[in-house]
Amino acid sequence: MTKKRLVVIDGKSVFYRGYYAMPNLSTKDGTPTGGVYGFTVMVLEVLKKMNPDYVAVAWDKPKTNIRRRREIYPEYKANRKPAPPDFYEQIPLLNQVLEALRWPFIEIDDHEADDIMATLCKQAHKKGYETVLITSDHDVLQTIDESTTVAILKKGLTNVEMYDPKLFKERYSMTPEQFIDYKSLRGDPSDNIPGVGGVGEKTAIQLIADYKSLDGVYENVELIKGGLKDKLIADKEKAYIAKQLVTLDTSIDLEFDWKQADVTNLDAKQLNKVLRDLEFRTLANQLPDNLKVEPDAEEATAMEVNHKGVKVTQITDVKELEKLKFKEHVLVHVWCGGAHGADLKKLLVSDSPKQTYLIDVETIGIDAVTKFLTTLFTKNTKLIAHNSKLVLKVLLNLGFEQLPDIESDIRMTAFLINSLIREQSLSELARNELGYDDNDLDEVSLDEFDSRAPKIAAVLWQLKKLQDEKLNDLPKVAKLAKEIEWPVTAVLARMEVEGITLDTKYLEKMSVKLEDDISDVQQTIYGMAGMEFNISSPAQLAEVLFEKLGLPTVGVKKGKTGYSTAAKELDKLRSQHEIINEITKYREYTKLKSTYVDTLPKQVDENSKLHTTFSTAVAPSGRLSSHDPNLQNIPTRTELGREIRTAFVAAKGKTFVSADYSQFELRLAAVLAGDDELIEAFNDGLDIHNRTASQVYGVALEDVSKKQRRDAKVINFGILYGMSPHGLSNATGMTQKDAKDFIDRYFKLREPLLDYIESLKVKARDEGYVETMFGRRRPSPDVKSSNFVVRQAAERAAVNHPIQGTEADLMKMAMIKIDEQLPDGAKQVLQIHDSILVECDESQAKKVGELCKNIMEKIYKLPVNLDVDVSIGKNWGEL
Repeated sequence: MTKKRLVVIDGKSVFYRGYYAMPNLSTKDGTPTGGVYGFTVMVLEVLKKMNPDYVAVAWDKPKTNIRRRREIYPEYKANRKPAPPDFYEQIPLLNQVLEALRWPFIEIDDHEADDIMATLCKQAHKKGYETVLITSDHDVLQTIDESTTVAILKKGLTNVEMYDPKLFKERYSMTPEQFIDYKSLRGDPSDNIPGVGGVGEKTAIQLIADYKSLDGVYENVELIKGGLKDKLIADKEKAYIAKQLVTLDTSIDLEFDWKQADVTNLDAKQLNKVLRDLEFRTLANQLPDNLKVEPDAEEATAMEVNHKGVKVTQITDVKELEKLKFKEHVLVHVWCGGAHGADLKKLLVSDSPKQTYLIDVETIGIDAVTKFLTTLFTKNTKLIAHNSKLVLKVLLNLGFEQLPDIESDIRMTAFLINSLIREQSLSELARNELGYDDNDLDEVSLDEFDSRAPKIAAVLWQLKKLQDEKLNDLPKVAKLAKEIEWPVTAVLARMEVEGITLDTKYLEKMSVKLEDDISDVQQTIYGMAGMEFNISSPAQLAEVLFEKLGLPTVGVKKGKTGYSTAAKELDKLRSQHEIINEITKYREYTKLKSTYVDTLPKQVDENSKLHTTFSTAVAPSGRLSSHDPNLQNIPTRTELGREIRTAFVAAKGKTFVSADYSQFELRLAAVLAGDDELIEAFNDGLDIHNRTASQVYGVALEDVSKKQRRDAKVINFGILYGMSPHGLSNATGMTQKDAKDFIDRYFKLREPLLDYIESLKVKARDEGYVETMFGRRRPSPDVKSSNFVVRQAAERAAVNHPIQGTEADLMKMAMIKIDEQLPDGAKQVLQIHDSILVECDESQAKKVGELCKNIMEKIYKLPVNLDVDVSIGKNWGEL
């Protein structure tokens, strides 16, 4: 007959493991959940692999659990640091999981979790049950016998080593009973347990092998030779104190409720709910089949109930289409066969959660659909969509000149509410916001579109309702959406549909020349190395640099595969050998050739136009990101980058006008920090880097050297990103000490900026977010992380967001106004970094330049003057 099995979890031990394994895990509102996640992962492992009949959780009772052992040895665990605050924040969440599991949670005064585990083990044996103890505390190994297995947590969350008597004997060459005496001799620094000084693992194992026990060692201590005998005699008292500390107490007066511990008591319904509330949806999906539950009708989400009641009407002819009337707003979802809203195939339209209409464009005809949409949106009907930019591009492709106003963009609203979310697909938003798990709402085939329509419509309406409620509590965010994000969406739609002309023949010629240049650099590298090798192989390159050429490795990072050849590491070696410059050149040439020179010509349309996509929901700051292709990463300061940009040309009879904000971030930093001196310097038209160098170095303006100005420029911009003395040292060649002194002197001059930076860190910690001048928020959960690297990165982001985000907001405001005032024939085609690129008739260039400069400089009343540089050219490279 199979024995019943009790599993006892060392709760705090498992919780700690999860906490440190998942330091960045949090819910969408910033609540840390890493420890709870780790514990829940272990719960699943227990249920799936250990087949328990009973489960209990042992816990170290706060403050009192080590009291008894402290009476024996006051220094016991004196070296343990208290857990960070966000560790304790998670305990109530853990209790929610435990309440759903209904497993006994046992904590007892004067006894640690491993004492409780050993006591339960003893009680289980009396009943003839076998026991599995889960912990990372090796002291528990002393409980191992034929009925007890100890699962020791190793690296990660699910990697455990199952110790039975056989494995224990193999590892320690002793019995579990002897383990106590082994630990008594050796001590345990992690718990500050004394032992015999100078006795390590090997010596302790040998002593136990020779004399069987601690008593045996001291009964035969006179037979032991040399200094070891003296150490044993000197620390005998410590060894026996250690034995008292290490020995687990199995005599606790503990009335264990076996009925409560029965795994069949687990509340599967509540467990599913708790896991989803904690946003552990993947774990919820991984529950054993017998624990997965479907919500009943009363508990299903409103959206799930609603989608079954959504009426979907197929519109099959023009007369039915003409009868459709929408007044205030209309929800639109499209299926297109081409990129950027081209080749419209299907259309879902709805003005209420209960009624949706499906329009098959091919059946009815594109002309009739265009007429319907024209009538629909000429009556001030506002647009609701998951991706409103795509819908607007559809309208532009159908010939619309006047685009409708947006009432709600579901994807962008989700991002504005929480700019840290990385996935805004309809399926993901439904899962995260509504608890509705359906992966088939986005990549829907044309054949599936009709059957998916009820769910898509229901999800969109439910998301809108939820988001409207949230925006009511965030009036600044709602205003930001209405006045900036929705209007700029139309501008971006026009830019993406318009595209920019690419001279593909120019790039083809450049590719041939670049191939020759790469070959020349390659041969130069081979000559310097004295051999041919794969320059793109980090392993082969490291072998050449550090073994064959013998370049120094001091300060160079080393990984599992050897010394790193990353660009940052090679920079440290630049002065050591000319080959480093050639390798850098080779990497630049090959990367730009493959990424741009050879690839961009394959991405143009039939008119040789390139259509990038501008995303507003990627960077938390709200800055636009460009992709497919990414035009923001073309180097701006290299000759090769300029040559690539030269391939972007104005159409025949047209020219480009570039309007570029000068020192945009520094000016905004001065305003946000209230640095009146810096504001005045900008308004007086001073060279701000020259002035900073003069002040920091204590020299006259006219005596500032080029290097001093460069150093000042580095810190002026770098300080906004949390530049450290180490970073300044690397960027300027200063010593660490000089860099620290430089930063200290800088902040004495820029005290308002320092105060502002510190105030942002405080706001991030106290309020959980920072925001721009216009209310664009960035949540900051990680500023409370116990992980120093994570915390520092979060603080840098918190400092940077209000500046970069305000810059992004002002840039979008300028784009909106420029779009409204550009003369006929002039169009914005790119927005890259701090600049706007307009294509216009050659005769309009000067007027357009003045218009852009005037709008951008006066886009918002600020105490600092904004400065915009305008340039005109036939191609992007000339600007």
